Amino acid sequence: MFLNYVIKILKRPGRSMAVRLTLWYALLSTILIAVAGAALYWILAEQLRAADSQILISKIHAIHTAMRNNTDHFSELLHEIQMESNTIRGVYIWVSRSQEGIIARGRSDNPLLDSNKPFDRKPKAFEPQQWHWKVKKHEHFQVMAQRFAGQPASIIYVAIRTSESEHFLAFYRYALALSIVLALFIAILAGYLIARRGLRPVHQLASLVDELSASQLHRRIAGDNWPSELATLAENFDRLLERLEDSFARISRFSADIAHELRTPIHILRGEGELALSRTRSIPEYQACIASAMDEYERLSRMVDALLFLARAEQDHNALDKQQLDIHQEMASLCSFYQAMADEQDVTLNNDAQGSITANSDLLRRAVSNLLSNALRHTPAGGSIRIYCEQSREQVQLIVSDTGSGIADADLDRVFDRFYSADAARMRRGQGTGLGLAIVQSIVHLHGGKIRLKSVAGKGTTAILSFPIISKDNNDDNIR
Repeated sequence: MFLNYVIKILKRPGRSMAVRLTLWYALLSTILIAVAGAALYWILAEQLRAADSQILISKIHAIHTAMRNNTDHFSELLHEIQMESNTIRGVYIWVSRSQEGIIARGRSDNPLLDSNKPFDRKPKAFEPQQWHWKVKKHEHFQVMAQRFAGQPASIIYVAIRTSESEHFLAFYRYALALSIVLALFIAILAGYLIARRGLRPVHQLASLVDELSASQLHRRIAGDNWPSELATLAENFDRLLERLEDSFARISRFSADIAHELRTPIHILRGEGELALSRTRSIPEYQACIASAMDEYERLSRMVDALLFLARAEQDHNALDKQQLDIHQEMASLCSFYQAMADEQDVTLNNDAQGSITANSDLLRRAVSNLLSNALRHTPAGGSIRIYCEQSREQVQLIVSDTGSGIADADLDRVFDRFYSADAARMRRGQGTGLGLAIVQSIVHLHGGKIRLKSVAGKGTTAILSFPIISKDNNDDNIR
């Protein structure tokens, strides 16, 4: 019952680790001490009983030898019995026969025969047989008897007082119980101190983590001073700090970029407004001012829409509504939309995409639309843009390649950053928001794919969108 109570405490949620370790340590220590003590007690008791049994057997053999040698001399037999009884203190010997009863006693006083409850057991066979007999509350005897054939048959009884042994074993049991109780208290105290000392690195780690703030994300807690059990945790926490530091840095840059990008059109709008109000102007001048303001409003609207899309893409944990799409048909719709712009810039637009893809149609078109818009913006007259596909067993690659101005190697790693543009002059002229490739990357990631760019300055850029192939058997789980 006590063990069940302790186990229930150990399983209780919210319990201190130090308390749990202490209880486990105390419980196991107590069980080990109890088992070891019980085993030693059993061995000791068996050794005492074996020693007494050996004495009893030797006495029976000695009396039986005397009976065979003194069959006609009863007085000599009685003397032998008395002598064997007196050699060891607490030994009682008597011989009985079925018809005559007790024929000889080693001592005149025999507690087993003279008590209110005399010993009345008899061996059933010719082999030695033992009994444990208690005369009074604290008076114990071990009795052995053996029947011997003859005319008439005789039974030799030998008893040895075991009260001292029983008292010794009782004291041993008391000492063992006291030792277990003391061991339990010592184990609880020592276990708690050991557990607290062993968990000290955990408290140190918790204190270090508690000291961290947004301005201290550059700190690292991993090192050689942590135990091996906490070293992995410290390393994982450092990686978490790295990701948090990177996220905070990107948020800070993003906030600064937003402020910078919004400041330019707002300053333009404010300047044009102040200029228009500085003096009375004609209607055409007011119309030109409003038209210029509308361009800035449109740019601001595109920027806000792009930012909202990126924010939703990062927070949207729901599965996309994907469908099995014909790539050529999807790209043909986009090419027809951009064909007029391509003709105007004298750029050839080729749709060589074939095959199928599992994706969201609207998002796929938006991603490729941003790529086509960038390609047309950076491809000179006489150039070309090609859309085509490459397929393997695991993925479909949708590729948009142009023969435009390309991207410098220094800018290639940063073009997916928000508000980053290798050509800042174009952004100042309102030809982009710096969010197009960031949106493309978010769309591809939402589909579980990857995007990479290959570009050579002055020769063109190739954007490779890799989408995983989803089997038809898993459409219900992965598409909706």
